[in-house]
Amino acid sequence: MFKELSMLCNTNKTKCMIWNPTDKTKIVSQTFPHFIIGGLCLQFVNEFRYLGHIISNNLSDDADIKRKNYNM
Repeated sequence: MFKELSMLCNTNKTKCMIWNPTDKTKIVSQTFPHFIIGGLCLQFVNEFRYLGHIISNNLSDDADIKRKNYNM
């Protein structure tokens, strides 16, 4: 069942990210269906910059630490 939401979404800036559980035996799937908003398919990413901080799907902030050290 789909419910319509009265909400604006910039599909150029919106990304999808999947976090795998730290316990590999709890992974339920390696593939996921596309998320579609307004007829446009959203991109899946492994890392994303949000409010100036790099978020990674491996539960690590190493990419953000490297970025900060590089800019020093």
